[in-house]
Amino acid sequence: HARTHTRHTRHTHEARHTTHTTHTTHTPHTTHTTHTTHATHATHATHATHTTPPQAVKSGIDVFRVFDSLNDVENLRLGVDAAKAAGGFVEGTICYTGDVSTSEKYDLAYYLEIAEALVGDLGAHALAVKDMAGLLTPATSSLLVGVLREKFPDTPIHVHTHDSAGLGVASMVAAAEAGADVVDGAVDAMSGLTAQPSLGAIAAAVAGSPLDCGLDREQYARVSSYWDDVRATLYAPFESGQLATASDVYAHEIPGGQYTNLLFQ
Repeated sequence: HARTHTRHTRHTHEARHTTHTTHTTHTPHTTHTTHTTHATHATHATHATHTTPPQAVKSGIDVFRVFDSLNDVENLRLGVDAAKAAGGFVEGTICYTGDVSTSEKYDLAYYLEIAEALVGDLGAHALAVKDMAGLLTPATSSLLVGVLREKFPDTPIHVHTHDSAGLGVASMVAAAEAGADVVDGAVDAMSGLTAQPSLGAIAAAVAGSPLDCGLDREQYARVSSYWDDVRATLYAPFESGQLATASDVYAHEIPGGQYTNLLFQ
């Protein structure tokens, strides 16, 4: 995964790490790189949650995205506290489901209540929207991020999605235009389908605008070419066989990782 900053930023887990991502921040005053851990979908003993973040920070991890698939805020408290105590930058995470514009249960009030608890009660340093099934559309991205930006004007907002239906690039650009500080993308060779939308395409979509993230296309092409070779050789046996986007994700709402594993099985 890679991340691209899409507007001027106001601010220069469950605890087992499965992957780390590179997040390059471009602002008028600084460029820095941070490594981000993702929590796994597993439950760990309290002592493991408290002992893992300090080692992660010592090893160079500084951003922790803490989430619960059912948005149980109390279930996040331990992970948030442990990551903060270790000196980490904590993203309190909202898991997105349904359609925020039409759902009677998962509406704006539902997501705002969670965000208020994450920032006000748990003291998260940033808000993350984790759209694990790729259900966000440009319209719902604008709606949700716009309301969060208005409610939390000084809190960094980070949006993550999957490209299962093919709307990922458009949705992330819409999120950026609505005020998201960071959106997630994947290097071209690994992007699309149940992965993240193309980072290069997101960068191209905002190039020359106030959201221009300054991506070096020549260097980026070299990186993507490397991973293209890796995927075609080393990763080939693990491909799921999915050949095209699937807009029926809006009906079954299966998360990207789970959907890929299901196809592979």
